[in-house]
Amino acid sequence: MNEKIVLKKEKKSKATLPVFIDIELMDQLKEIKEETGQPVRKIVESCIRLGLKNIEVVEEED
Repeated sequence: MNEKIVLKKEKKSKATLPVFIDIELMDQLKEIKEETGQPVRKIVESCIRLGLKNIEVVEEED
């Protein structure tokens, strides 16, 4: 998969929302947040949208 999520830099957000994920993933999200100025919520939504477009469901092998 060669698709990338493109985020535009924005001014700091005035509100935050909790995201319940692995600590290592949260650290990566915080790095992207600092670089882009995007709220974590928006970054997570972008990641989920890309992921949902690229999911393939296969039958379980016996």
